Amino acid sequence: MSSDRPFWRDLGVTHEIKGQPALVPAMARKWKQINKFIEIFGAAVRKAALDAPGTTVRLADFGSGKGYLTFAMHDWLHAQGLTPAVQGVELKQDMVALGNAAAARHGLAGLRFEHGDVRERGDQPLDVMVALHACDIATDYAMHFGLRSGARVIMCAPCCHKEIRPQMTTPAALRPLLQHGIHLGQEAEMVTDSLRALLLELMGYDTQVIEFIALEHTSKNKMVLAVKRPQDPTPARRTELLAQLDEIKRFYGLRSQALETLLRVEGKLEPEAA
Repeated sequence: MSSDRPFWRDLGVTHEIKGQPALVPAMARKWKQINKFIEIFGAAVRKAALDAPGTTVRLADFGSGKGYLTFAMHDWLHAQGLTPAVQGVELKQDMVALGNAAAARHGLAGLRFEHGDVRERGDQPLDVMVALHACDIATDYAMHFGLRSGARVIMCAPCCHKEIRPQMTTPAALRPLLQHGIHLGQEAEMVTDSLRALLLELMGYDTQVIEFIALEHTSKNKMVLAVKRPQDPTPARRTELLAQLDEIKRFYGLRSQALETLLRVEGKLEPEAA
């Protein structure tokens, strides 16, 4: 990313020194995060075959906050010769106003911000769905929205894993490890995000759970990345994945997981005939 874009100053990422834009020292870590995110985002857009020149890329960024990544994604898409149709969705009205004012000031067509909650969102067609640090099951609702919208790329950095931990019964072999609260919390996070990745694979996505920025820069450094495959899983593969899902739930004594529940209500997790 280029730090000389004028919108970075509106967002407090850069300031002016002797007439030239310069990175605000306190934003150095944030700038590194932005650039790493865009590296992953760009690779996912290419893998999803959304990168043909002139392609309109419809993107929603839920919990966009001050809009650092929303502006960065819009800028990257435009620089690639694509047509961005980017919206940031945020609960804080002042952040919505800030983003829209900066976009209007710099004439950034195809970029807008609006007030809203992913859990109350009506259906809309999307190519890319982004939700970073949506708390607890809000991440599941965001993933479900991405699936409903037909997004070819789903990017989530989960946060505050609260749903699974109180349900977990510790398997006998793991009791010496999980008697420590910190280990139990880490295990609950691992199980939660592994189930999410498994469910996205069932829905026809190549999925990865990756570290998108070094732990030294932020503790919220895990991303679930999903890119739609050309073909859905075969009936045999679906059966295998459903068996894995059931086995994980049985092993830990889990009763429910939000994304699974949403998909089951729609009948999307029923086995198919081989």
